[in-house]
Amino acid sequence: MDKEEKQINEAALEIRKNKQPSKKENIIELVSQYCKGCGLCVDSCPTGTLLLEDNIHSKFGISVMVDAPEYCIGCKMCERRCPDFAIFINHEKDKEEQ
Repeated sequence: MDKEEKQINEAALEIRKNKQPSKKENIIELVSQYCKGCGLCVDSCPTGTLLLEDNIHSKFGISVMVDAPEYCIGCKMCERRCPDFAIFINHEKDKEEQ
């Protein structure tokens, strides 16, 4: 990871320090082969749930990982910000409710 990616992770961890785990369990689906590791989802997460990681299986060498799923509040900010449609929050739950 380069300096900018490390800074994104540090900011996410700093946010998480001031948060409590969510009362509601949320399901985070990540399609790693679509992820280019841009960090937009990590940067937009209000709870620090996501982090960037080095990934030798990614063609970009980096991808997003769900580091602390218990902190996810289901806001879907990461899903909305992802330009590659690589992350989904409660997708199956939402389909069942409809």
